[in-house]
Amino acid sequence: KSAVDVTLDAAAPAQRARLDLVFLIDATGSMADEIAKLKATLRTIADDVATLPSRPDTCFSLVAYRDKGDAFVLRSHDFTSNLGAFQKVLDQLQADGGGDTPEAMNEALFEAVHALSWRGSGATRLMVLLADAPPHLDYAGPQYDATMKAALGKGIKVFSVGASGLDKQGEYIQRQIAQYTGGRFVFLTY
Repeated sequence: KSAVDVTLDAAAPAQRARLDLVFLIDATGSMADEIAKLKATLRTIADDVATLPSRPDTCFSLVAYRDKGDAFVLRSHDFTSNLGAFQKVLDQLQADGGGDTPEAMNEALFEAVHALSWRGSGATRLMVLLADAPPHLDYAGPQYDATMKAALGKGIKVFSVGASGLDKQGEYIQRQIAQYTGGRFVFLTY
């Protein structure tokens, strides 16, 4: 007597897709052109993502890295859905430093996988790795192979972009990370 059956004619609205998108960027001096291009095209990237059929709720994050002895090793900015605020963070990034070929990619990848506030299950997790140098394999600390396994476990797909000047070791490592996590590797061309 206290129950009422209700039948609705329309199906429940589909929940909006969620996308967490991280830009993991080598910010050493040789990457000035690539960083400038990303700054100039961020709005286009966001607009293209927004017009996908699922119209995803997108959050952006940035992990920039250089190397030991530079002005910074890592600069991390956690996820935000405010594109204007993210553009300001990206606009502040300047290419500088480096010197030797390997960079602090291991530390940056570890930071992106373990320290960012990835949203819970149901969110698509993508990372764009933009670099022209391999990681230091001679440093103690996190190593890319263990971190790529953790990324796979968290459902993070890495799309590696090899910038001009990437050597064979760097290409191999970026291809390995992308393939292992279900992403893709591409060379950046102009």
